[in-house]
Amino acid sequence: MIKKKLVVFLCYLFLLLGCKDSSSFVLSGYTYGEFTYLSFPFSGEVKELFVSKGQTVNRGQKLMHLADFPAENALRIAQEEVRAEEAMLHNLETGERESALKVIYAQLEKAKSAASLARRQFNRQQRLYTEEMISTAEWERAKEEYVQKKAQVKELLYQLEAKALPARQAEINNQKSRVESAKLQRDKARWDLQQRTLFAPQNATVYDILYQPGERPAAGKPVMSLLSPESIKVRFYVPENRLGELNSGTKLKIYCDGCSKTLSAHINYISSQAEFSPPVIYSTQRRETLLFMAEAIPVKEDLPYIKTGQPVNIEVVFNE
Repeated sequence: MIKKKLVVFLCYLFLLLGCKDSSSFVLSGYTYGEFTYLSFPFSGEVKELFVSKGQTVNRGQKLMHLADFPAENALRIAQEEVRAEEAMLHNLETGERESALKVIYAQLEKAKSAASLARRQFNRQQRLYTEEMISTAEWERAKEEYVQKKAQVKELLYQLEAKALPARQAEINNQKSRVESAKLQRDKARWDLQQRTLFAPQNATVYDILYQPGERPAAGKPVMSLLSPESIKVRFYVPENRLGELNSGTKLKIYCDGCSKTLSAHINYISSQAEFSPPVIYSTQRRETLLFMAEAIPVKEDLPYIKTGQPVNIEVVFNE
């Protein structure tokens, strides 16, 4: 009778264990961070560093600054170029300056006076020629002098009219394009000056500082790395025979050394390609050779408990 009860008890125990295995299983994994690497779009000397390694920074906070003399100088040159091109456009649109027009007015008065004198001289020579008191050559000379003086008056009148008018529309349009081009160069120079200061793109922790004041990083080379809490994830490997039980959104329980409570997460990615040996294996009991990498995102309130590179155990519970 006792043996019969013992057999029944063992069967019941095996059934319980079987139910537990079918509803959950534990995997090994580790935490890692997706770092944000910051760099400058051009090379230059690091002039000032505003943060230290491990410091928590807020979005928009100043982090690092490059020496800005070259950029400031380029901006001043670009601003002067804009002013010069705008002055040229104003000159083309408004015509000659008043002082220059006054010079032509004075020349015109002088030419009119000379033409009037030449006309009187010609009339006098005309009477003398009619009375046959002068030669034909003298009369023709007086006539040509009068014609030239009248032509000078007309020339100055036309000149005055042309100088008072704005330039041709084609010239004005061309100068407008030059003004716009100069403004674009000025805006680029201003942008270059702004880019010499590095700001935090998000709330994060300064994970590493790669360059110190006095050093000259190359353009595009990372100078600092940040790690935001939302960028910490859990990576683990799923055996091929359990892959069909998981999908994006599956909830997990995370166990880690030193954690005061069980952490929660959900799967956000499962690789479509199998791996034969994962890069990190923390469990010596696992013997699977065909594994699929998966990633999980911890819930926001559990992020402070997680550090990068931390080994963890992941329990998949399907009845929650």
